[in-house]
Parts: sequence; structure tokens; C-alpha cells
Amino acid sequence: MMKNIFTLIILLLIFSCKNNQEIKLNIKEVPAILYLSKKYTEKHNNNLVIYIHGNNQKYTKKTSDKSFKWLMDNDYSFASIQIQDKALPPYDNNNSGWGNDEAYNRILNLYQFLIKEYKFNDEVIIIGASMGGLTMGQILLRDDIKVKLAIGMGPVPSLKTIWENAPERRIPIRNSYSLKLDGSEDFKMDSIFKKNDWKYLIENSNKRIKPTYLYYGKDDVFEKDFGGLQEYINLENILKTKSEKTNLKTNNSKTHADPTLLEIPINDKILKALN
Repeated sequence: MMKNIFTLIILLLIFSCKNNQEIKLNIKEVPAILYLSKKYTEKHNNNLVIYIHGNNQKYTKKTSDKSFKWLMDNDYSFASIQIQDKALPPYDNNNSGWGNDEAYNRILNLYQFLIKEYKFNDEVIIIGASMGGLTMGQILLRDDIKVKLAIGMGPVPSLKTIWENAPERRIPIRNSYSLKLDGSEDFKMDSIFKKNDWKYLIENSNKRIKPTYLYYGKDDVFEKDFGGLQEYINLENILKTKSEKTNLKTNNSKTHADPTLLEIPINDKILKALN
């Protein structure tokens, strides 16, 4: 009797793991996480969403409960990796995010691992939230990661814009790019913008990029640091000439990268159309 009960418990655990399974990963000594959708199967390739978190957030950050449930119910597995070790000083290395090469390489390492070890389509959906939008934009312009669709959830519209509008953020940005924190090497920022600022890269690229949707909420960060709605309109206008499809929309949230923003493309059936 006890043996049968024990067997039943094991079977239930296995069943639950196969349905919305949470898997903690370590990718080249960086913590990451994967949530397998309820429809994930080894019989065919599955959809994958890679979420790029914002400033002072963790890789465990998810979208709203409603949108996350929709992803899990509709064959969209969800993965994320820590792209920022420290948001504030004192720093012990040069990875404080802000669209630097280390952040990009961590997303690339996650992508390569998941495509190799799991049954996922090699074309993925990337979501960049706030600071994570800088890395999302770089992915669109490079060829390392195959993209099906990009979604910016209150993305930083431009590294140069936030550098100019928010002087208090310059120390972590300097740290990210291995510049002296006292500002004595700020003259190097122009070359950094040309290499790492996704707005600049898109403007100066001949590449036709995948559909890119921009969603935003309004708060002080959006209005001051990001330059307000006009900066997003400027970015959307650039994308209209470079992207297969783009759109700019809000749900009137009071937070620039509110987790509920992903509900917009779900309600608009943009993600459903990909299945």
C-alpha cells in the first residue's frame, strides 16, 4: 500500500514537472532560469521567449501573472539570465549592464545552450524590459541569435539619451564600459554609442530587422531619463524604415516597464499569430 502511494507521488511530481516546469540553470557560472510551457514536448520544436531584465532586477523577474500564464498555456517557454551583477557601487567587476558586451554575451550563451539542449525553434522571441531593451536592440542588428519577433517593454530608447538626460546614471554606465568612474574618460562615450547604442545602430544599418513592437508606461523615468514620448516616437519612425513591422502602444500604466505591458501583444493576438 505504502509502495503504491509512494509511486503515485513520484508520478505526480513527474507530471507536474512536465507541465510548466521550472529549471534553474548555470550558464558559464551565471544564474539563469527556464520555464517549460505546459505544451513543451521532445517530439517537435517548441517556441521560446528570452526575457532580458531591467536595471537593478534579477533573472527571476517575470511578466504579469496573466501574460505569463498565457505563455505557459500556449507553447511559449520562458527563459532569462542575469545580465547585471551589481546596479550600484561599490563595483567588483565591469558588468553593471547597460547594453555592454558582457550582457549581450550572456544572452547569447543562454540562447546557444537552450537551442542545443532542448527542442526549441532556433528563431526566438526576445523581450527587452527597460535597460534590457539596449541588449534586445543589439540582438536585432547582429546575426548570432535568430529572432522571430522583438518586444520592448518600456525599453531604454537610446544609450546616448539616458546618458545625457540622467547624469546620476553615468557612474554605473562608466563601470559597464570599463571607464574611469571620475568621468575623466567620458570622451570615449561617442565611440561606445556607435558600437552599442541600438538607436544609432538601427539608424546606420542596411539590415532589414524583424518585427519590433514598443510598449510603454509613463513615470518619472520615462519622462525624464528616457526623454518622454517624443523619444519613443523618434525610435518608432526609425523602425518604420528598417523593421518588417513595428508599433508603439501603451496601456496607460504608471510604470515605464510595467509587467502588464506584455498583455498588449497578447490581446492584439500578435503572439497567437506566430503559432
